[in-house]
Amino acid sequence: MNTTLVRTFVAFARPHTIIGTVLAVVALWAMAGSTVGDSVVAAGLGALLLALAAALATNVYIVGINQLTDVAIDRINKPYLPLAAGSITRSTGRVWVVVSGLVAVGAAALAGPWLLAAVVIGLVVGTAYSVKPFRLKQNHLAAAAAITSVRALAVNLLVYAHFHGLVAGEVAIPRYIWALTGMVLGLTISIAWFKDIPDADGDARHGIGTLVLRVGLARVLAVGLAVLSACYLSLIVAGVVGLAGVNGALLAGGHVVLLVALGIIVRQIDPDDPATLKRFYARIWWLFFAEYVAFPLAVLLA
Repeated sequence: MNTTLVRTFVAFARPHTIIGTVLAVVALWAMAGSTVGDSVVAAGLGALLLALAAALATNVYIVGINQLTDVAIDRINKPYLPLAAGSITRSTGRVWVVVSGLVAVGAAALAGPWLLAAVVIGLVVGTAYSVKPFRLKQNHLAAAAAITSVRALAVNLLVYAHFHGLVAGEVAIPRYIWALTGMVLGLTISIAWFKDIPDADGDARHGIGTLVLRVGLARVLAVGLAVLSACYLSLIVAGVVGLAGVNGALLAGGHVVLLVALGIIVRQIDPDDPATLKRFYARIWWLFFAEYVAFPLAVLLA
């Protein structure tokens, strides 16, 4: 096996998004299984692996088509990406994107209608995000709506519905999944805004109307952090008051820890140092990862 090509493909797939996708799918599988008393084994490993194949292929399609349409921007903002760096040709990138899309649809069609719906939404929205004439990324509101519609709504609601239907024979979305969806909605809105902070130079040169360029770094940070803090506080209150099917102490305690972690991350920002802005964005993704550990644990240990 050509290890260089494998490493290039991994870079093309954007590892942080892959980690987020894997954690989300596994967490939803585990929580759906817990509703019928057999915990994480209820939906079956085969169902999990098929869903992961569909979700990961969708992920590669979305990030891949974005790179194909953003080569010039990425040469400024992310010169290490394979297409921007010239590690692969556009033709290779197109093949990877097309094959990923076909694998995603094929795996989801085998799995069932709810997962297929999630994948189709991901592919359609991911295409519209990057490709003209839609190119939703050019408007900060449309860009945020696109990211949240996939990462927060399609993934949490439709993937959970898929797994729950497999283990229970019917589809029901418990209140705690709606609570998780709300939390991830806040995270993805913030990610949609924060991702443009280290990319302001390239975006400005290519006419991408990000929120950072419209209202400035300080306001984007303030609004994004307010959204995240409100989401964390809501789950802390839900844990104290009580949320059916969830261990309240773990829910509240886990999100107190995450709120404190957010405060620590923010304190390390130096607006005049681009390196700290890049680290800040990467660490917001850590909080995204942590959500799909903390919340499922509170459900599984209820």
